[in-house]
Amino acid sequence: WHRLHAAIAAVLLDAIAHEGSTLSDGTYRNALNQDGGYQNLHRVYDRAGLLCRRCGQGVIRRIVQAQRSTFFCPHCQRRTGLHPSVDRG
Repeated sequence: WHRLHAAIAAVLLDAIAHEGSTLSDGTYRNALNQDGGYQNLHRVYDRAGLLCRRCGQGVIRRIVQAQRSTFFCPHCQRRTGLHPSVDRG
């Protein structure tokens, strides 16, 4: 959990330093009515059909779950099964 917490804090600080993310819907603007810059560093979001920036091998996929888009690299983020503690009920 400590590593996860540290990673979340690092991403948040980096996003703030780049003035946030202006996504394809264009709804986020900074105080000067300019786009943020952090979206240029996204590894998978809104990159469906493009090569993964991490591994360079997988093609980013987009799936929709409960009307929300999820983007992922099938090479880097392979499904390995549920953790034994997950309720499979």
